[in-house]
Amino acid sequence: MNNYLHFLDERVSVRQFDPDVILSNDLIKEMLKHASYAPSSNNFQPWRVVVVKNKKKQKELKRLSAHQPQVETASAVFLLFGDKESYNLERWQAFHLKKGVITEDNAAERTNRIRQYFALHPEDKEIEGLRLDVGLFAMNLMQVVRAFGYDSVPMWGVDFEAIKTYLKVPNDWEPILMLPVGKALQAGYPHVRKSVEEFAEIIE
Repeated sequence: MNNYLHFLDERVSVRQFDPDVILSNDLIKEMLKHASYAPSSNNFQPWRVVVVKNKKKQKELKRLSAHQPQVETASAVFLLFGDKESYNLERWQAFHLKKGVITEDNAAERTNRIRQYFALHPEDKEIEGLRLDVGLFAMNLMQVVRAFGYDSVPMWGVDFEAIKTYLKVPNDWEPILMLPVGKALQAGYPHVRKSVEEFAEIIE
């Protein structure tokens, strides 16, 4: 238990990567497979991922990311998007029927329950829902990356619209996060955190 907690606690954002380390496509796919076990609202799984591991393209991504060097030196740059079409209930029903998670007998009831929920909280199938769901996926991915012996740094300060145009990403995908991944050349900044008493209250 302590070893596991120590592993989780030791995640830091790394900005100096070894530019000569290559991530294989098979390893990238393995990372994404494990990251996909992250929770999401009603298991809609609205994440979409574009992975760039081409130094010429990474150099252009660096230009569109305020020239932050980790974008070019990373072994791969994971771009995380949210797809609102994933909240389509017909697609949800077809997927879960195919996987045997629901049956023909209860499919209509389950789908109707989600439809009623969206009527109360329509924002949960818009950008708010995407940010939560893809954010959970992103955190899972960061820890999965570490489990494979690599590091990452979550980034938002980039020109996502220009990146979408450059990489020909579907226009209706919502940008959530850029995540450069690689082998650390230098440790990230140490954690400085508020005490539990400063941010939490326990009601008995």
